[in-house]
Amino acid sequence: MTSTGAKVAFLACGAVALDTAAIIERRGWDADVHGISSDLHMTPLEIAPAVEAKLKDLLPRYERVIVVYGDCGTGGRLDAVLERYPAARPAGFHCFQWYAGDLYRRFADDIGIYFLTDWLVTNWDRAVIKGLGLDRFPWLKETYFGNLTRILFVRQHPDPEREAKAREIAAWMDRPLEIHDLGIGPLEDLLAPMMGGSDVRT
Repeated sequence: MTSTGAKVAFLACGAVALDTAAIIERRGWDADVHGISSDLHMTPLEIAPAVEAKLKDLLPRYERVIVVYGDCGTGGRLDAVLERYPAARPAGFHCFQWYAGDLYRRFADDIGIYFLTDWLVTNWDRAVIKGLGLDRFPWLKETYFGNLTRILFVRQHPDPEREAKAREIAAWMDRPLEIHDLGIGPLEDLLAPMMGGSDVRT
């Protein structure tokens, strides 16, 4: 994407890029959105180098970059990269923490909670079943999910087909499902202060 003259670039993981763009448009922020592949979740050690390569490309054209990417298994490597550039990211380990907002506090009392987002439900077969090798080694299901207690679907955009898929996933895991319609507000509340806006939605 070519810069439109905006001073700020949002470098967003593919799992949150569309919602980030929607927030920018609704707020009327003078910012551009650039994507980075969500497939990097499967190889988290590649996230920091990929983000750094994008930063080197973007910063000659922007004053600063907001990286909408969680730590996502980088072990602090992503934050170490951001410290070397005029760039920052929202606090949090994963995008489902951003989407869950205050609901994420429940994880402190029940580490067996598994969070679903719209993106993860939509991409379940590709990102989880194939990505974790469960299509080839189905016995790994117990290893990955055996200690779960419940599934929380923090939903951004209600959709009957996506809800049906979430219920299918819960049945496959044999765990209770909770659906919470939180929208993209919790993510917006994190991004607004980074643009110098208010801490809460307007």
